[in-house]
Amino acid sequence: MKKIIAALALAFCVNAQAKAEPVAIGTLPQGSLGFSIASGIAQVASEKAGINARAVGQGGSSVFIPALNRGEIAFSTSNTFEAVFAVTGTGNFEGRPNPDVRAAAFIQPFAVGLMVSADSDIQNVTDLKGKPFPVGYARQKLVKVIQDAIFEAAGMSEADIEGVPVANFVEGAGLLTQGTVSGVLLAPGSGVVKKNHALKPVRFISVPEGEEAAKTIQEKLPGSFIREVKPSKRMPEIAEPVNLVGYQYALLTNKDVSEETVYNMVKAVYENKEMLVGSHGSFRGFDPAKMATRAKQVEFHPGAIRFYKEIGIWE
Repeated sequence: MKKIIAALALAFCVNAQAKAEPVAIGTLPQGSLGFSIASGIAQVASEKAGINARAVGQGGSSVFIPALNRGEIAFSTSNTFEAVFAVTGTGNFEGRPNPDVRAAAFIQPFAVGLMVSADSDIQNVTDLKGKPFPVGYARQKLVKVIQDAIFEAAGMSEADIEGVPVANFVEGAGLLTQGTVSGVLLAPGSGVVKKNHALKPVRFISVPEGEEAAKTIQEKLPGSFIREVKPSKRMPEIAEPVNLVGYQYALLTNKDVSEETVYNMVKAVYENKEMLVGSHGSFRGFDPAKMATRAKQVEFHPGAIRFYKEIGIWE
């Protein structure tokens, strides 16, 4: 009997330890909006679903999405078109498909664009011709893909600017503050932008206007759209209404993550918008009813599908 009790106690301890193991959400470095979103999701998952989740900031999606595909982490943040690129081996994942990546949820609308110094004479994208601007993004290939799409919509390419190689947008933002580059691609409302604005005021410029320009961006970035961002007290870097590249931010997972873990994760997110907003104001744009939005060529995880069917938002 003592041996049986001891065995049961050991099994209980092993199970308890397994439950206590952290569940990583791979995302962009601290200071990015991606890290804030992942942190908010991790908080909700930990407090409402009993999942010991934590945001893990890494160099860029070229690092954490392959890690997700290999099953080294359970979740990651991303966006509509990068999810397509990752699964199909296109875009910033050209020739490197990640077939085991699955969608768990689409979280909220997001916007990125070109940021310049507030006192700059740059008013539109073509004003950047001949000026120093970040290129390369060795650890954040997606930034290069977005930037190239905006340049192409303006009838430009990297050949039209004075390229300054950087590893990621954080490095590019630092160079903008120093005056080494004339701008950088970033997301308004992010911690990096707030830091830059505090050190040296900045503002965003619109992407090229017109149907052809919008079509070019949408072809290069599947599922994207042109989104107007208006001035607000929370984003002093938006000096006037600007049109930026918009898309849905996503929570991705691996096909082998347990159905229960994914089910409980998306359930916690769906039911706790107020807590998410409390973690970061960007979640004000989160619409739980749109969590099951489809992206072509990206499968949803069975655990997520089960929950969405239960609450009636799976079509």
